[in-house]
Amino acid sequence: MVYLLDRMRRASTGPNAVTLLAPDGGERVGWAELYDDARRTAAGLQARGVGPGRPVVILAATSRATLTAAMAAWLAGGSLTLAPTPARTVGLARYLADTRSRFDSLGDPLVLVGAPWEDAMPALTGGAGRVLALADVVGERPTSAWRPPALTADDPAILQLTSGTTASPRTVRISHGNLAANVEGIRVATSHEAVHGRMLSWLPLSHDMGLIGGFILPMACGRCDALLSSPADYLARPASWMQQIAHHRATNTVGPGSAYAVAARLLRTGPRLDLSCLTYALCGGEPIDPEVVDDFLAAAGAHGFRPGAFMPAYGLAEATVAVTFSAVGRGPRYDTVDADALAAGTARPAGHGVRSRRLARLGEPIPGLALRIVEPDSGAALPARAVGEVQVRGTSVAASYQHQTAQHQTAQNDAAQNDAAQSHAGRDDPGSAVRPVTRDGWLETGDLGYTVDGELVVCGRRKDVIILGGRNIYPEEVERAAARAEGARVGNIVAFHYERPGHPGGEGLAVAVETRTADPAALRRAVADEVRSALGVAPHTVVVLAPGSVPKTPSGKLQRAEARRRFAP
Repeated sequence: MVYLLDRMRRASTGPNAVTLLAPDGGERVGWAELYDDARRTAAGLQARGVGPGRPVVILAATSRATLTAAMAAWLAGGSLTLAPTPARTVGLARYLADTRSRFDSLGDPLVLVGAPWEDAMPALTGGAGRVLALADVVGERPTSAWRPPALTADDPAILQLTSGTTASPRTVRISHGNLAANVEGIRVATSHEAVHGRMLSWLPLSHDMGLIGGFILPMACGRCDALLSSPADYLARPASWMQQIAHHRATNTVGPGSAYAVAARLLRTGPRLDLSCLTYALCGGEPIDPEVVDDFLAAAGAHGFRPGAFMPAYGLAEATVAVTFSAVGRGPRYDTVDADALAAGTARPAGHGVRSRRLARLGEPIPGLALRIVEPDSGAALPARAVGEVQVRGTSVAASYQHQTAQHQTAQNDAAQNDAAQSHAGRDDPGSAVRPVTRDGWLETGDLGYTVDGELVVCGRRKDVIILGGRNIYPEEVERAAARAEGARVGNIVAFHYERPGHPGGEGLAVAVETRTADPAALRRAVADEVRSALGVAPHTVVVLAPGSVPKTPSGKLQRAEARRRFAP
């Protein structure tokens, strides 16, 4: 029996459970009960033709029915895709059209639609595959018994839809072997036997951190409880995250840096909580701002949170989810470097009186993975503290992206023979079907970073870097400086490069800022002043926007390429 199916069965033999949190109190369901329901549902899926390799897609909010159907998809032998809900800046009609297109790209999926999306079923019907109501599939009584599927480690377990922060979204084919390797790597890296207990997550199950970290990891343990909150409930009441941790005595949680920034602000003004129960609070999914971490530690410390429990990490969907973890109990560590030297490609420790940049150390690779830093164009390996592209290799790295359509199979086979530069270029083409690793087995992440004492430090995305006068400007630095301007909405600022009119080949620096201020001209001046003071360069244009205008992925990441498309002069 493959790892995931075996772990589901083992979890069903213990007393632990999943608690679906809700404003009205929620529901606690034992792993055993979920497993029995999932086997029954899996029998119905098998009767509908679900078997090894058949994609099952679920578009629904986090619920008992969603979890049952997810487990059933695996028990039937199929692969699972949790569809993301629309980002706030995307209209419903466009979202449904894009979603149907992505479903079609999976081949012949069985699409299960649940609350609150039942009314969207007609818009999703008529393409590839079949669309059914989630409630009908989970609630029916099958006419035949469930049959354990004949799976191998190479069969797909998850077809993960990527968010498309810097390019067109892709679909990563995560095999059962990849998933088993990554979960076991996380278990060893976190000394899980010593810290297991209750994992609380509000992240969407469509996100790899939410699905694997919040649901699969505690299920694979079998001795853990999973506490799952709806992302919609969290967005409606962000204070609920820390309040639920304290109330339910959660031992582990996970979230992006932007969520910890919100938590810090709310902890300062909210009621006294007891957060001493947390063994680790993992931070990943987007660049980690040391100032945000400092702010959270100061605010949460007043509620009993131990600084050593904060765990910066790095991961990406192509490596299943986790790549590096900081050591449990160590807390955050930083590397303070000469900002000008960093812009030129060397992470030299900052001396006295120089402009500096503080970056989070993200830990060492989890077991089964290795990383290296290479010169982006030549692929030559670089020494410690030299900035280059981060590449990853190992048992968690997916073998391929899911090919878009059947006619792309030839393109996929051809792409596997291309060199590293061709492979990197191919991943930017939404119609291509290339492998996500170079010929020698290293995954090109597109992230720029360096190593220090064996730990990874990430500086930014290669495609996002803004080159001004031969100097690399990282948009995170620009956004951090712009956030200091009075009236700017922190977390809703995006910096990007564009081609300046009348300056062919010359890059310009643009900053788009959300605000509620009644004086946009003053905000433009303040943003320009803050960026100039911090980086020694001024933006060529500052775009002032209404709240809710900055494009983000459903998981909250800034979409700089989309911002450039919308707001570039």
